[in-house]
Amino acid sequence: MQRNYTTALLLLLSTGAFAQQGYKKVHYQMLDQAKTLLANEDYEEAAKVYKRLLPVDPLFVEVQHEMGVCMANIPGQKDKAVQYFERGVEGDFIESYYELAVARHRQQRFDDAVALFDKYKQKNGRVVNDQEVERRKAMSISAKAYTVTPVEMEIRNMGPMVNSAAHDYCPLVTADGNTMYFTSRREGTTGNMKDPYGQWFEDIYVAKRIDEVWTNAVNAGGPLNTLVHDATVGISPDGSSMIIYRTQQNLVSGDLYEARFHARKWQQPEIMTQQINSESHEPSASIAPGGQEVYFTSDRPGGFGGRDLYRIRRLPNGQWSLPLNLGPNVNTPFDEDAPFMHSDGTTLFFSSNGHNTMGGYDIFKTVLTDYDMNGWAVPENMGYPLNTVNDDIYFCLSEDGHTGYFSSERAEGMGMQDIYQVTFPNTQLDHMVVHGVVADAGDEPVKARIILSDATGEEIVGIYNTNKNTGRFLMILKPSQEYQMSVEAAGFITQSSTVKAVTQDGSREMSLDISMQPVHAVEGLTRNEK
Repeated sequence: MQRNYTTALLLLLSTGAFAQQGYKKVHYQMLDQAKTLLANEDYEEAAKVYKRLLPVDPLFVEVQHEMGVCMANIPGQKDKAVQYFERGVEGDFIESYYELAVARHRQQRFDDAVALFDKYKQKNGRVVNDQEVERRKAMSISAKAYTVTPVEMEIRNMGPMVNSAAHDYCPLVTADGNTMYFTSRREGTTGNMKDPYGQWFEDIYVAKRIDEVWTNAVNAGGPLNTLVHDATVGISPDGSSMIIYRTQQNLVSGDLYEARFHARKWQQPEIMTQQINSESHEPSASIAPGGQEVYFTSDRPGGFGGRDLYRIRRLPNGQWSLPLNLGPNVNTPFDEDAPFMHSDGTTLFFSSNGHNTMGGYDIFKTVLTDYDMNGWAVPENMGYPLNTVNDDIYFCLSEDGHTGYFSSERAEGMGMQDIYQVTFPNTQLDHMVVHGVVADAGDEPVKARIILSDATGEEIVGIYNTNKNTGRFLMILKPSQEYQMSVEAAGFITQSSTVKAVTQDGSREMSLDISMQPVHAVEGLTRNEK
């Protein structure tokens, strides 16, 4: 990720404040040029100039450090940055302590990272504030805890049939598990063009699974791919609809489009509603089961900071609703991205570099607990080794909850970002959906509040509200677990009962309708008995 303090750092440094060993006028001119390139985040060109300056005065730690900053921000070169930051620390260059700590974290040398963060905090005149240093330090402590308590799972690289030496990411797999679409920046893309950083434009590729073996991925062709960037974003469970991201002709801005599969081929993608696309950046989206809801990412104003996750749904008149921010349980002051709503309609997977991440983006899971009130369970980090100190993102899960696919950049990979398959011994859908209607004796809907407690009745585990117009409710329970349930509604007798989330056919859905008795009916019965 790009350093957000590079410009500030360069402003603090004055070129030529002290004469450097062996430096002449031409070298100071080169240094000015390198610093300008670095401030403009042109890391590759800056690195070329710094490389020529390094042997002039190997003890000039400022140049060592800034060469490290360049390497840390060039794709595939992060590991080479470490040696320069080490030299910076040897020369007591303040910012090298922070950058080396970040590098040690990436090397999974978490104790060393914590020690370096502490040393950095003791320095005067540093650029990074205490809050960010403490966040990074907590990340190292958290990452160490995850790595010493790994979660049981099997992860494998999808291999050369799917991955290439270039970036391959954002896998979209249909619910039957037999078709995968993904984004690649390999040679041979439709426009046969590269971006200013020398990477091929994005194109959409497709692979098929036949007899449990994935076929060689091929370019999906038109109309999904064009001369500009075209990338996978989301797909409906049945594979009949796909959301793609496509840049404009200026290659700067872009929008989300929806393509439909009809007559055995993809139709021309159509730009999505303005309720999603805005003047801000919307890079990711997921189509919920039934196609009546879309979860998406946006950095639009009014969020909690960085990129947030939002939801829109189709209204009865066919129009889309206004975007609804998923709230502070899901979103953080940092970035949330890559939402994937599972085909069960309640389990949402996403990536975040906030929450309790190991570093970079981690994959998290949350569950919709109250649809009408936009209630979400506290997100759960899916643990190591699914998550690492690098970016782990674009996760999707099979219908049965046992097989997932995601993108990650790992040492054993084939190049840059690769697509991986993860197999869980147990389903990741560790809940049951209990839905029903609360109504009176005449089947009229009742606006009620359902309070769910543990088996002892001592700890509240959830509060759910029915829809005031339909009386419908939805609860998320642990399978086979017993709960105490209390149903309250104005003008009705409070009902108390025991509920256990279990079904005869082993499915993960359970129906529970509740009939409420008016208070006046009981009062009338009491008077008659007297």
